[in-house]
Amino acid sequence: MNRCRLLTPPRCLLGLAFVLCAPVAHAVLGAAEVTVQDDQARLHGMRRQALAVHALVTTHEITMSDGSSIREFVGPSGVVFAVAWSTRFKPNLQALLGQHAVSYNAAAADALRVPGIKRSVVLQRGDLVVHSAGHLTAFVGKAYLASQIPEGVRVDDLH
Repeated sequence: MNRCRLLTPPRCLLGLAFVLCAPVAHAVLGAAEVTVQDDQARLHGMRRQALAVHALVTTHEITMSDGSSIREFVGPSGVVFAVAWSTRFKPNLQALLGQHAVSYNAAAADALRVPGIKRSVVLQRGDLVVHSAGHLTAFVGKAYLASQIPEGVRVDDLH
């Protein structure tokens, strides 16, 4: 089949519209709790304080109009120590991880060297741990700073 026929102008415009309209997550791992309000504004979502996973943890959930959600977990120090997502489109991990994106990129590059198709990936690089899985219009995952997890909080409860 001729590849040029696949890239007709209507298809290109439709693809571009999907990319431009996809919500972008800007939660910043390792940043202050005040970023939660910034995230809500950028994502045009509804923010609520969700059920806490532990007495020392404040959980903020931002839900977008398409049902996607970003959860930020804040420890007693007021720092976002973990971020979790359940979205229709792959989240912008560069924005989610903030200054830790460099470490993520290095771990992701290492993981891509292993042949095969991966639907689920766990990356660990120093203090940063990222669990990510997805297909078509369903992406889930979490990222956390292992050294920042408050005493008594289970990683499995961060979802």
